Amino acid sequence: MSDTPAGATLLSLTRFRWPVSRSVSEWSQSLEARFLKNPRRRRAAKAFLDFSCGVLSVGLAVALDPGVSQFGLTETLRLGAAVGSLLVVADVVGGQHRAMWRYTSLREAIEILASSMVVAAGLAVARVMDLVSFPVVTLTLMALLILFTRIGVRALRRWQIATLKASAGELQLGAHVAAPHRVLIAGAGEHGLSIARHLKRTAPRVELVGFLDDDPAKRDASSNGTPVLGPTCDALAIAQRYDVSEVIVAMPSAEPLLLRALACQLEHAGIRVQAVRGAERFVTGQEVHRPGSATLDELLDQPLDSVAAAVVLARERRSRSRENGLRRVLVTGGAGYIGAHLVRLLLERGYHVRVLDRFDYGRAGIEGLHHSRLEIMEGDICNSRDISRAMRDVHGVVALAAIVGDPACNLDAEETINLNYTATKILAETCSFYGVRRLVFASSCSVYGANSHGWLTERSRLNPVSLYARTRVLSENILFDRCGDVEPVILRLATAYGLSPRMRFDLVVNTLTVRAVVDKRVTIFGGKQWRPHVHCRDAARAFLMALEAPAGDVAGQIFNVGGNALNHTIRKVGELVSRTVGAVEITTQNEVADPRDYRVSFEKIRRALAFEPELSVEDGIREIAAAVRADPALQRYQDPIYHNVQALQQAFSAPRHQHADFPPARALARA
Repeated sequence: MSDTPAGATLLSLTRFRWPVSRSVSEWSQSLEARFLKNPRRRRAAKAFLDFSCGVLSVGLAVALDPGVSQFGLTETLRLGAAVGSLLVVADVVGGQHRAMWRYTSLREAIEILASSMVVAAGLAVARVMDLVSFPVVTLTLMALLILFTRIGVRALRRWQIATLKASAGELQLGAHVAAPHRVLIAGAGEHGLSIARHLKRTAPRVELVGFLDDDPAKRDASSNGTPVLGPTCDALAIAQRYDVSEVIVAMPSAEPLLLRALACQLEHAGIRVQAVRGAERFVTGQEVHRPGSATLDELLDQPLDSVAAAVVLARERRSRSRENGLRRVLVTGGAGYIGAHLVRLLLERGYHVRVLDRFDYGRAGIEGLHHSRLEIMEGDICNSRDISRAMRDVHGVVALAAIVGDPACNLDAEETINLNYTATKILAETCSFYGVRRLVFASSCSVYGANSHGWLTERSRLNPVSLYARTRVLSENILFDRCGDVEPVILRLATAYGLSPRMRFDLVVNTLTVRAVVDKRVTIFGGKQWRPHVHCRDAARAFLMALEAPAGDVAGQIFNVGGNALNHTIRKVGELVSRTVGAVEITTQNEVADPRDYRVSFEKIRRALAFEPELSVEDGIREIAAAVRADPALQRYQDPIYHNVQALQQAFSAPRHQHADFPPARALARA
């Protein structure tokens, strides 16, 4: 091609373009480094450019209109200065003076048009008041020139940015060395410090500029040699001052609205923002202080049209149901130990209740329960179809379905992970899809594990020592990570006890009580381990209160469920059983098979929801003892139906039903 005249011309132009582009790039980089790094200078430069656009537009309009040629240079400059000043003021009010001009957005276009229209309106008012004698055509020409020159300036700026990026890419390709990626971390707590340590250890090309934190005690301090530069409200100014490329938000306890505002502000200035995913930290073995956070991608992204339409339709259905006085709640695992009580409480409160259960532990929890507002669905929470069918026209969800207890979870690790963790992801995403706002999730105080250092609160360090506890932590994380517009409420239950339609004799209080009644003797292993306790009916009440509480009190919160007075050692529980039942032989062995040892504070749920347990451990022992004495079936306490491990062993060995085998949703016999 170079042999032809056209090819030679193209080659010469290409050779000419390189030094010109290189010169432009070098000049731009020099200007950025010397002048525009300072945000105040950068805003002043933007204001000056818009001011110049106003002056230039007035001058061009006067020069192009022969009818106003008598308008002198001094008058033209005065009018141009007035127009330019008005334009700058309109930009400041509209926020355009802070824009980076690095990308095109609808918001920026609207602001440019709005400020230009403000100037045009000002010129029209000046003409009406006889301050200027230009014809309407000249004024219109001025307004159009203002709009076009401003757009042209921004187009040139974007071309400059593109040239700089291309030049940087060529330099990186030639030298095989990348410029450092400058990162700012919002949140100097445990999450932020962990990320900082990880970046310093594993990412040599990432330059950690500093932290942002709203804690006054951390101002002007440093963490591991990295300074705390200021509060999050100054995030944009600090990011621009230090030429930050990316902001990592490590504030899992922050309100989603605050995260949205912070992200919008930074993204509008062309700075990338992303949030911490707590579950990922847990999987990699790092400490988890408070699980999860709302991811900014999900907070900011708009749904696809089809998804949006489905969400709108679901919300309209729920609105119509609410207007008709109907409130439908989905309870997964509603036939279980706590679910059996919760379903009855909800019906008493006037709710329509839909139960989704796989019935691995049988139907005793809802057997004989007949109500016109009760709907039973046999299905699997791991199956997205079953979850979708159950979620329709639902106002709130209480998630109780899980494999509960360490021995039961150890039967089949894969099944445990599917049911206790993977199903939580499906549930959270389905709630978000159907626009269900309130999701109350059953977690466990076992997430604190072997932790005997004082009273544990919701912000205490987690130390899960079993597969069951780890799946609870992972599920908590995923609920916060994928919450979207859903209001997740996490209830960490103390060790449950008490009488239930679906009875369990594999819980410490229940086990000791039934053995004391039937066998007249109990064996305690160790005995010094502390455990928090809560009656299963009180636990059901806590779920109801969390479901009905205002969003401002509970949304995005974690609550321990129990009572401070219900923290007992295993030995103390044995003594309570002996004193309540009477004539019981107690044997103590030093062997401790269970390493869990912790005392839990329940002050947060008492303050936020005024929740206080109504039933003591002694009350639970008395009611179980009376029921066992009166019911021969309960005296066969070793039957598999009363133990999660044995019941699941039978369920796992039986052939699994396919989805098509499940019967459709149906209401039980109408009352």
